[in-house]
Amino acid sequence: MKRKGLLIGAGVIIAAILIFLTTVQLGKTQGTSSTNENKKVLTFAATGTSFPTAYKKDGKLVGFDVDLANIIAKKLGYKSNWITGDFDGLFGQLDNGKIDTIANDVAITTERTEKYRFSNPYNTEETTVAVAKKTSYKTLKDLEGKTVAGAVASNNTENLKAYDSKINIKTFEGRDDIYQALLVGHVDGVINTRNNLAALIKKKGYNWKILNGNAATVKIAFPFTKDVRGKKLEEKFNSEIAKLKQDGTIAKLSNKYFGYDITQNLK
Repeated sequence: MKRKGLLIGAGVIIAAILIFLTTVQLGKTQGTSSTNENKKVLTFAATGTSFPTAYKKDGKLVGFDVDLANIIAKKLGYKSNWITGDFDGLFGQLDNGKIDTIANDVAITTERTEKYRFSNPYNTEETTVAVAKKTSYKTLKDLEGKTVAGAVASNNTENLKAYDSKINIKTFEGRDDIYQALLVGHVDGVINTRNNLAALIKKKGYNWKILNGNAATVKIAFPFTKDVRGKKLEEKFNSEIAKLKQDGTIAKLSNKYFGYDITQNLK
């Protein structure tokens, strides 16, 4: 009987210790969650290679979209946290909740609106192609039978495919690879938006020209998940985008990165 009593007593003590440890751990977990909520952090994603919208300069992530996202976050009382990766993987990060939105020249498309909510547009762009100045190409139709470089998972690549199937398209993972392909003569042109190409040519001094005509006109916005948090963020971002358009902030940023005021095209 004495031995049985000792075993029961030991069991009670062990159970008490386990309950105590569980309570402490739960308190830590709850404390951490509360702390994260109080920090109010918005996590954005970008490629870090998309000049002039989201690229790295002296090791720092900058660009039209990046600067705009940081300003909106600050206006809303949030700190900005950034992660980078290949463009086609950014939406996966959004899907699994690792990021709040993508700030990287994201076009509103029919396929994307079926899955994501979008803020009001903060930019409009035209899909076109840049070629070497020495060529005789003048319009997109002049590229039929020729090969141009485009980014994997880019709406610009898809836009050109839909516009003219006679233009051959070679895809690459990174923007730098696309531009390098034209610089070394492996392709006849590169696909991107007119404002991005113009800014790149001016910045890098490339001996290129932009062809007349465009394959499509697209609207650029921030994508969000179709849940309660996504809806709230969309509403908050819409409010700030309207204010920043009105007070000239977006015009200032676009002049800085594109060389002209893109708000003239925003409706």
